[in-house]
Amino acid sequence: MCPLRSGALRTVTRWWTRACDEKTLPSRHHIDLNEIRRVLDRVWLVEYVVEEEAYRYRLAGEHINATFGFSLRGKYLQDVIEPHMLPTVLHRFDHVLRGPGAVHATGRVYSRVDRHREGERLILPLADDERTPTHLFGVTDYWSSNVENTNALSPPEWMEENFLSLDEVRRWHEALAADPVR
Repeated sequence: MCPLRSGALRTVTRWWTRACDEKTLPSRHHIDLNEIRRVLDRVWLVEYVVEEEAYRYRLAGEHINATFGFSLRGKYLQDVIEPHMLPTVLHRFDHVLRGPGAVHATGRVYSRVDRHREGERLILPLADDERTPTHLFGVTDYWSSNVENTNALSPPEWMEENFLSLDEVRRWHEALAADPVR
């Protein structure tokens, strides 16, 4: 059973499950922009820069940039994420890149000290050589506007987060293929 609720996440995952098989991963060069055109404002691409052992945003849709309040393009993860959240986000990104695996989350998927947004997020691996992950392909669909955090003692993230194997994601293919809206 596919747990994805957002049409944007389902669209990207439908493309991803068709673009790979048990032995290969899709490359960023294989992203079918026509197939995901309706959700481009919700996708983001992060490259792992081996020489620097760092994650750098290559692009982010307008839905994502508007949430952050600036363009993420070219920015390093450590320059975008608040320091107290960096270990959590690195753990998430490392699971996708090194597993390789995927991460699915619902709830407070964007959180800053002063505000948050709720929604659904999925992060999938891409591999330039179709085998070794080099990029993270994410899609985030926010359900709420920025909400001001009024309780300074609230946990930094209230969300359900699942660290998945790629086989789990591939099994969603049939359910996604049956979606009536494309």
